[in-house]
Amino acid sequence: MSRRLKFALWAALIGIGAAILGFSVARFLNPPSVEAPAATTDFALRDLAGKTHSLASWRGKVVLLNFWATWCPPCRREIPLFIDLQRRYEKQGLQIVGISVDSPEAVARYWQEMRINYPLLIADETTYKLMAAYGNPQGGLPYSVLITADGRIAGVKIGPYHRAELEAALKPHLSVSKRASP
Repeated sequence: MSRRLKFALWAALIGIGAAILGFSVARFLNPPSVEAPAATTDFALRDLAGKTHSLASWRGKVVLLNFWATWCPPCRREIPLFIDLQRRYEKQGLQIVGISVDSPEAVARYWQEMRINYPLLIADETTYKLMAAYGNPQGGLPYSVLITADGRIAGVKIGPYHRAELEAALKPHLSVSKRASP
């Protein structure tokens, strides 16, 4: 094989690799937009102890439903933020609820390791339909749905939250009669 041909092949491979990397980075930094559905969809999913919960379990609270998995790096990155915000804003009416598309064993290990302080529900055969009903038909993770205390959907997000972004989304819906603890 001539030197020119080898050079051309390497240049083509590098170009293709750069294009794939660029697309991946752009997709990560700017995930596809999703539209919030008009109404909430109720569900019945079990927690790690086997108790069934529905959205109605948290009626009157500001609920952040977070679809996630232990094998999803962006999901794992936002868990410490959720733990902190649940602690800080619980008395103002916040309830974070994790819905994991993972095995109960993996979720239980991660729950213990991270000392997660909010309910974790285990996905079942209805979960992907539930994600689609909440505006995520592709099933991308992490996916979060912010539901106001009166049951309206205030927003949805595909991809991980950053602290300032999530606090800005939450604060208008939280009770102002009580202060968050530092």
